[in-house]
Amino acid sequence: MHIGWITPTVGCFGAVREMVEVSNVLIARGHRVTIYHPDGGPVVWLPYQGETAPLKQARRAPVDAMIGIVDWQPELYRALRASRAAVQAVCLMGFDPTPELAAVLRGEQNTDNRALRVMRDAIQDPAVHVLADGAWQLDWVRRQVGAEVGVAFGGVNTEMFRPAPGRRPGPIRIGASGDPRSRKGSDVVAAAVALVREEHPRVEFQTYWGRRLTQEQLVAFYQDCDLFVDAHRRGGWCNPVVEAMACGCAVVCTRIGATEAVAEEGVTARVVGIDDPEALAAAIGWLLGDGERIRRLSDAAVARAAEYDYRRVVPELERYLLEKVHG
Repeated sequence: MHIGWITPTVGCFGAVREMVEVSNVLIARGHRVTIYHPDGGPVVWLPYQGETAPLKQARRAPVDAMIGIVDWQPELYRALRASRAAVQAVCLMGFDPTPELAAVLRGEQNTDNRALRVMRDAIQDPAVHVLADGAWQLDWVRRQVGAEVGVAFGGVNTEMFRPAPGRRPGPIRIGASGDPRSRKGSDVVAAAVALVREEHPRVEFQTYWGRRLTQEQLVAFYQDCDLFVDAHRRGGWCNPVVEAMACGCAVVCTRIGATEAVAEEGVTARVVGIDDPEALAAAIGWLLGDGERIRRLSDAAVARAAEYDYRRVVPELERYLLEKVHG
């Protein structure tokens, strides 16, 4: 197959990581991949084995399947629908699963929100296939909207994200993304860590946001943490959580769809509700109370992350696309 992607950017974003990692596995499995985006430039922050091209070339591109990470932008969705691909698909990449959204997507409620109108049109169009990074989104759309949906492709590159040999010495170190966007919940993480330090003043805390780390440095960041704390309020597939787990961190995170596949309370992570710094701090404190708890959670986290290695995830997407292209 020749597979195309339409995306607003190839910059440093989680959805771009997923697209690139999936593409590299597809290429290794014998397919051709081209990413179409506005300026057509190369992917520079992450290894990518495929091609890139300007968005204007997508209309006439000889691709079998065109997948849109369109961010519900009308112009990108139009480019997807105007393509010559036999299979056209959109990707769900995180939303707030409310009854109001379900009513909009079913066509029962009008909306002035341009992005929601694009999302509704895509989901209601039987000629458009619906994919996602996190499977929870597909389950929700199937249940709430009654639409047919495809497969999920969220994963992690365990050749890149992996534990360091041995255990790090010194005081316990907590890591977090520090991403200031509201949906990331970094304010909740900061509040929780402040509470933890009242009882454990020697605990160290570090974030990677704004440090412009290379991929090797990002891996080293995770490997240099004993715990990783994440308080996402919403998301599609939580890359920081699964990356930290793959690198051997004991993870404390919020209970949202984006983490449910990998973060199992008390087994692979400590999981709490959103916007609850006290509960987050209590879960961190529970781990700090016994180093063996950290080790057990770390070992289980590495094993669970391995189940979502892209080399395991992508064959299901490949099977789905082949079936639709040739069916």
